[in-house]
Order: sequence, then structure tokens, then C-alpha cells
Amino acid sequence: MGDFPRQLSRLTHIFLLILFGLSESVYFHSSQVLADEQEVSHDTSSTFEIELSVRGKLKFPAGRDLRSDSLEIIEQPVHAHSNLSYQQNACFEGSGQNSIVIRRYNHAVAKAVIGEDCVNTQLPRNEGTIHVCRDDKGLNFWFREGFLTQPEVDLLTVAFDPFYLSALVPPRNQTHGAQWELNQAVTADLLCIDTVHSGGLKATIKERTAKGTAVQLQGEIEGAINGAPTSITVEGNYDWATRDNSAGNVSMLHVVIKESRDVTYIAPGIDVEAVIEMSCRSQKMSRPRVVTASSSGVVSRYSRSRRGPGKPGFRWACDPYDRYDVVYEKNWKIIEEGGEYLMMRFVDQGALVGQVTLTPLPPQSEVLTLSDFENDIEETLGEQFGHLVSASTFSRDDGTTIMRVASVGEADNLPFHWIHYHLRTVGGRRLSIAFVVESRHLARFSGADRQYVDGVDLTLE
Repeated sequence: MGDFPRQLSRLTHIFLLILFGLSESVYFHSSQVLADEQEVSHDTSSTFEIELSVRGKLKFPAGRDLRSDSLEIIEQPVHAHSNLSYQQNACFEGSGQNSIVIRRYNHAVAKAVIGEDCVNTQLPRNEGTIHVCRDDKGLNFWFREGFLTQPEVDLLTVAFDPFYLSALVPPRNQTHGAQWELNQAVTADLLCIDTVHSGGLKATIKERTAKGTAVQLQGEIEGAINGAPTSITVEGNYDWATRDNSAGNVSMLHVVIKESRDVTYIAPGIDVEAVIEMSCRSQKMSRPRVVTASSSGVVSRYSRSRRGPGKPGFRWACDPYDRYDVVYEKNWKIIEEGGEYLMMRFVDQGALVGQVTLTPLPPQSEVLTLSDFENDIEETLGEQFGHLVSASTFSRDDGTTIMRVASVGEADNLPFHWIHYHLRTVGGRRLSIAFVVESRHLARFSGADRQYVDGVDLTLE
């Protein structure tokens, strides 16, 4: 309990991701995007204005154990507000599940207050053009020149994203009072959750004119996200315009979402009310264009580049002192981030599979031997250490030497696998990477440590 204030100060900006994408703020101008341009075969675009306001409370776990049957909860009031404005191409690249839309963000700002902590953050100004596609886990956001951070992706993730609004099309030839239900998969997409267990969204036609259809939306949903049960109620309305555009023809949307979500091992619980207001207008484009990669890499607020070209499904994290950075698969979720260490957890279909901690070490000219590394691990694990499974040393093309030691043992009467890495550059910069996986999830983890380490770079650029 005494460690909680320190945790809250460090984690506030990370935990805001739970608030429908209000984890960080961003402000930039699309005119500063560094990119080449190529013509494509569309002649319209849609401009979206989205305003989101969230008020309520967050429920934080007092501890940070990997596994706990009874968590002590600390509550903090929260108030957050964001505005997004972007232009979206009216056509899609690819087809079906592989469809990609291009968004040029002109403005995206968020401010959030949790207790006495206020969060305002800014993206690099040359990241205005974002690519969006979907997979079975939701939407992916990236730009061609590099990777987005987890908080940046969280900011762009909002309930009732225009990517899904075509699901709200009213049935043809229906008049005032006609009702229909959205299927559960669409409901989960619209609400940014993983699963709908029961309930759903019902739409009712309130008015139909030559210009479009006014629709009321309401529902109660029991579902889950990242393994956390959630209860959601929705009340709202939208206008379905008759003009043709890629937004699913929704010209206006106003929705109030009330959500109660349990605390989980990667995020706080919430009891909040969120209000989403969205408007859309279409316009002709005299010279239709799509942004593709330029030869110059995008530089972060740190001195490191973002390791482009980017691709969907991956994110980027950088040590605040520029000692290392990592490109990682989005199943990894940041739990704690600071100058002393970075902690992340691996979640697969709602199940907590493993955890990794990255700890920068002081530079050292003396080379650590594999035998010394094994002894250090056994001493660190203490009574938890069972026996050694494997140990190896290899080098990468950039000159980084990597030692890997796998061991098994027991903690809290549960069998665990530990996988420890020691990375060292030619110049003596060092990084410790420690994975812990509950033994029953080892097959599910299946080499995720090797893929993660492949994305780590601690060389000076």
C-alpha cells in the first residue's frame, strides 16, 4: 500500500488508455508530414470532427502482483476531454479484412485529470498521416515512416470509430418506428471491447426524409475486454445521410456510454460516463492523393528514430534517456514505464500469459561470462529457483552480444518459467530483459521472448 503513490505518479498517463482512447494528447499539422505522394483512384474524402468527454472514477489495484485473487482497490476521480479532426480517404486500399484507409489528422488534443495529476502529451508534428486497418483484435494504426507508441494508438482508438459506421445503415423501405438489432460482433467493434456475452444494441427509425434518416440507438451489454468483465449502457442518436461517402453515410452522431469495468492485470477498472459527438462532411478532391513512405525516417521526441517503415500490429517504446528502444507486437501491454525499468504484460485472448521487465544496466567494459550470468540469475531468484533449462550466447549483425538463460522454479506454489537475457553492445552499453511465464502458458507463449528481443535496440544511432 505504501508504494501506491509512486506507482500512481508513474502510471497515470499509461492507465488513461482505458478511457476510450484518452491515454495521451496530440497536436500536429498535416502540412508538416514528410512523405512522397502518389495518385489513387478516388475523388472524394470525408472530414470528421470528434469530441469525447469522460467523467467518473478509476479503480486502481494497490499492488502490482502478477497474480492475485483478491485485489485491494484504490479509487481516483477522473475527468478527460479530447478533440479529433481528420480527413479520411473515401476509398479503401485492399479489400475485406485487408482494407486500409488513410487519415490525415489536422488536430488531435486530449487533456485528462486523475486525482491531482494532469496529462497533456504531444505527438511529433510529422505524424499527421495515419494508416488504419482492422484485424480480429480491432483496429491497427500506423504510419509508413515508423511506429506509433501505445499511448498514441490509444488516443486514436475511440468508440464508434468511423471505420465501422457502415454497420449502422438503416433497412431499406422502412418507416417511422421500425427497429433492428446490430449483431454482437459489430457491437463489440463499435464499443472497443473484445466480446459481447449478452445484450446488444437496438436501432429505431425516428424520422425519414428525402435528405436522410434520423435513428435512435440504445442498448445494454455485458462483455469483456482484455479479460476484464464490463457492463455498458448506450443511449444516442445519429443521422444517416443519403449522400454517398465512405463514412457509412453517418453525418452526425451523439452517444452517451456508461461503463463499469472490473480491475484487471493490465489496466484499472472504471465507472465512467463518456459522451461522444461526431460530425462528418464530404467534399470533392481535385487531386486525389495517398501518402506513402519517404526516404527520411520520422524522429521521435527522443533522439532516436521510430525504426520505420511501419506496419500494422506493432508498436514502439523508447527509454526516456535514449538508452534503448523496442518495436513490439501489440499483445504486449505497458504496465509501468520509467527511467529505472519498463514492465509489460503479454495478453492473448484475455488471458495473462507472461510478463517482461527491461532494466538498463550501467555501462561496463568488462565482459560478463555466461557462467557468471547463470550464477547471478540463481542468486536473484533465490528460493524460487528450481533448475536450469538452457543457456546460450549469440551475436547480432550490429555487434550486440546476447546471453539467454532459461530456468524453472516455483512462486506462490505455482510453477513458473523464467527467461533472462543480457544484451551488451561493443561499446559496453547493457540491458537486462527478464521474462516470467506461468508454466501452464508456456506453449501459448511459444517463442514470444525471442521475437520481443529481436525488436530491442540499444546501439547508438
